[in-house]
Amino acid sequence: MLKEELPQIFEAFKRIDPKNPRYHPTLSIVICGKRHNARFYPTDSEYADRNGNTRPGTVVDKGVTSMLDFDFYLQAHSGLQGTVRPTHYVVIYDEGSLTADMVQQGVHAASYLYARATKAVSLVPPAYYADIVCEQARFWIHGFLNAGGGSDGASSTDGGGGGGGGGGGASTASSAMRKAREAAEQRVYDAAVRMWGNGLHPNLENVMFYL
Repeated sequence: MLKEELPQIFEAFKRIDPKNPRYHPTLSIVICGKRHNARFYPTDSEYADRNGNTRPGTVVDKGVTSMLDFDFYLQAHSGLQGTVRPTHYVVIYDEGSLTADMVQQGVHAASYLYARATKAVSLVPPAYYADIVCEQARFWIHGFLNAGGGSDGASSTDGGGGGGGGGGGASTASSAMRKAREAAEQRVYDAAVRMWGNGLHPNLENVMFYL
């Protein structure tokens, strides 16, 4: 993120107003993840919801968090079944000198703005929407990915050297597989350029559609 995407964001700022290349709004970046095994339980029944989980809005930012990173766990939603899993948020870039309370309260408030639900969701909506778009895009480019083919032809060369080929045969097979993979990726790219090389279809420009 910081190495590749952050410089691209800065370049995008410059294109917003060509007459003012110094345009640079305050930027902070918070990443979120749910692929973890952390679970939290109420210390007393008075702090539990009807399912025995911690209440929505529970924040854990000490004890199990990093000593060096700006991170926290937030459970913004109410669990419908089983033990709820909080979302882990990490602030990796901050130009606004945000405090922990500012980030945590802001993320929690934003969790109520998901258009598909009337309650808070477990993942902050911008990330939720991005996940939906990526999943939908996977279906859009499914044909391209299949058109790329595989490296079956290249992998079949692996057995040609016999047992006494040493490392040279393996190196040749590895090189062939790499070239086959690169050729497949190029075919996918060329197909995408042929279909979308001129950008969106005019009927889709400046149009918002439901996800």
